[in-house]
Amino acid sequence: MLRGRCLGWARPPPAPPDPPLPLPGAVAGRSPGRGAVRALSARLLGLAVDPARDPDPSVYLALRLADDHDLRREEQYLARLQDAFQRRYSWKIPAPLQLGPGPGRLALYLLGLRATCPSPEPGPQRSLVTWLKYYLEEDWAGSRQHGHPLNGYYQYSLGVLALCVHRKRVREEVIRRLLVAEQHGRFGHIGGSAADTEAVAALAFTCLERERLVGARLAAELRAATRRTRRRMVEAQGRDGFFSNVYSTSWAMQVFIATNTCRMQPAYGRAMAALLENLDAFTTAATMAQALPVLHGHSYLVPGGAG
Repeated sequence: MLRGRCLGWARPPPAPPDPPLPLPGAVAGRSPGRGAVRALSARLLGLAVDPARDPDPSVYLALRLADDHDLRREEQYLARLQDAFQRRYSWKIPAPLQLGPGPGRLALYLLGLRATCPSPEPGPQRSLVTWLKYYLEEDWAGSRQHGHPLNGYYQYSLGVLALCVHRKRVREEVIRRLLVAEQHGRFGHIGGSAADTEAVAALAFTCLERERLVGARLAAELRAATRRTRRRMVEAQGRDGFFSNVYSTSWAMQVFIATNTCRMQPAYGRAMAALLENLDAFTTAATMAQALPVLHGHSYLVPGGAG
């Protein structure tokens, strides 16, 4: 069972004092609705089965978090991913960080394994989790002169999230690096989208608190940081309904889903309506994979197999 589910088409969340949003598809030409989301999922699956394309863990994760499944094709895609990642991480002695695909891709792969049903054998997963933890430490240790992770806060946050989802404890110092960055607005200083990074960090904070992998005092700080992030998102939402832009919006919406606040937050309903109105913006496998989890009402906080 996935936590914090808020479907985009089942019924719109209550949004007083704004007028309630119509059901997607209820007004001709206004909102594509469930059929269009299913079509987007089918398009992503079509790209996934193309043998000319390198397997992408974010694509697999999006397929697992959809409501409709082609289990045979998903298993084939997972086999390709396993071959790529297990071969890359087959060294007994950790390879230099720059030889790997970066902690972000490894984190997405581990999140995808967690969403697999039934779960793969735990042995290889444990090894990869250990690698990820090692890389996060190396990433930060090698960047002390810069004051930020070499691969950026986005990948660093994804790594912390993946470790948490696999119930791997993270040192408090590691977590506080992200807290300090959040408190001082540093997420947008080294490239990438600050909105995306804020959202991923908030997911990591929520997971650490929920899984009780931190003490009470730190858990309270993480709750406060997540509340600040949600508040900033709401305050920055544009008239078009997007948080920053159409692509960052899906990341931001995951925070509302993961914290079970989507039905009580009008900003979430407006963002969902905006996404449904702009599905044609998602034309690549990467952007489709980013949008589909929230369109199916899911976040990356996957405590077990996605079914």
